[in-house]
Amino acid sequence: MRKFTIPCACLFLGLFSGTLSAQAEPGKVQKRSYEFKEADKEMDYALYVPRSYKATKKAPLLVLLHGLGSNPNQVIRYAGITNEAEERGYLVVAPYGYNERGWYGSQGKGKGNFLGGRPEDPENLGELSEKDVLNVLGIVRKEFNVDPARIYLAGHSMGGGGTIYLGAEHSGIWAALAPMSPAYMGSHDILNDIKVPMMVVTGDKDTVVPVQMVRPFAQKMKEMEVKHIYKEIAGGNHGSSIHSNPELMAEIFDFFDQHSLNAEGAGEEAQEPLRIFTNKAGRKIEARIVGSEGRKVTIARKDGKTFTIQISSLSEADQNYIATWVAESATEP
Repeated sequence: MRKFTIPCACLFLGLFSGTLSAQAEPGKVQKRSYEFKEADKEMDYALYVPRSYKATKKAPLLVLLHGLGSNPNQVIRYAGITNEAEERGYLVVAPYGYNERGWYGSQGKGKGNFLGGRPEDPENLGELSEKDVLNVLGIVRKEFNVDPARIYLAGHSMGGGGTIYLGAEHSGIWAALAPMSPAYMGSHDILNDIKVPMMVVTGDKDTVVPVQMVRPFAQKMKEMEVKHIYKEIAGGNHGSSIHSNPELMAEIFDFFDQHSLNAEGAGEEAQEPLRIFTNKAGRKIEARIVGSEGRKVTIARKDGKTFTIQISSLSEADQNYIATWVAESATEP
């Protein structure tokens, strides 16, 4: 296995302050905590509740995992995440994973064999890291009306590795996965246990988790016919190409919007969501994609009336959305 270096500050960004509150504060990133009995520790996590949330309506939930040396309050503030969550009605929660170097269990139940725990960390660091994620998920599901068919998991770097591991280890929970620059160093056979679609994103100039590590995983997904999208960001690095890329976050949320779980806990296509399409003249229409051929896309309004238009006539965000939809459709058997 090729070795690489992930500096402790790999997920950067500086320090952020959250809002301490035991009550939900819609439209704000909240810093919360709970008593983690197995660790004998008060554990922090970050939460975002959209203003549109109503207890009478089921809401989708994104569980978001930070990278090595980072924390929940940083990863939840990646550009575009709360904006997309607000627009689409998502709850977002970012657990600590016990501490900034727990690896969410992807390095094993102990301290890990690669950039793992420090002497002061417990011997079961990986186990506690994994348990913390599940605890926080349970807290949010108890407090809020979470749609059990629309719980998604995403993470960056160490969190990307955790997304792959937890996506397999607890496969019945997630409707789709989105590992970003994933620092996953385990066997690719883990794909046998991942039952839902996955969008893997990385930068081709990433020097922390080199693209040469991610491409074999992507190739294995293709060989095993795992439903997936693999996206390489041209010139992309490990940092700003992910954390300061709201267009990417919109694509990831688009991907999530297209998938849910069926009653048996298996992934299935959700009905293509309605969205506001905007042309370059500023005219808007609420519709969903029903087909695409060449440089044209066919969209349908809620009343069923369809329109076929040039993709180039739409906004850049709409063009990215259509490109994701086309790529997703191309992976279907």
